[in-house]
Amino acid sequence: MERATVLTPTLEDYLEAIYHIESEKRVARPRDICSAKGVSGSTVTAALRSLSEKGLVNYEPYDVVTLTDEGLERAERIVLRHRIIQDFLENILGLEHERASSNACEMEHAVDEEALERFVCFLAFVKRYSPRGDRWLSDFRSFVEGGAGGQSCRECVEGYIESLRSSTQGSKEG
Repeated sequence: MERATVLTPTLEDYLEAIYHIESEKRVARPRDICSAKGVSGSTVTAALRSLSEKGLVNYEPYDVVTLTDEGLERAERIVLRHRIIQDFLENILGLEHERASSNACEMEHAVDEEALERFVCFLAFVKRYSPRGDRWLSDFRSFVEGGAGGQSCRECVEGYIESLRSSTQGSKEG
């Protein structure tokens, strides 16, 4: 029986931090988690207690922290979700690495399984199955940098947003 319920974004971030620390050092110490998260010891203690109650970490005060099997499984899913979103932001939208990672960290908590699956389908299509995938990405990056058809990217974006506003207003009237 799975004891863990839906985790808050904060607790997901703690699982992810513990996962990365364990990957590097084999175990996580509360002070390592404090350092990784940039928070106080009492904040980490509260999170560790909560994760322990949910059966996701092995935690005793003044001892090392390890992920349980269930915690490891959940952490791996969180890390994968982050990597998928970061890959999309970085390699499709062309955001620089740090910005893509930071945005992925925020977005990973809001994306449900169906949306994540669509991200993966899109990435697989563009990178592996689309005969024009590389060309399509190159065209998109050129559009972002210089626009298209004599218009800047900003002008194209404003036109698109105006068309959304118009369609929204039309649906209100109808």
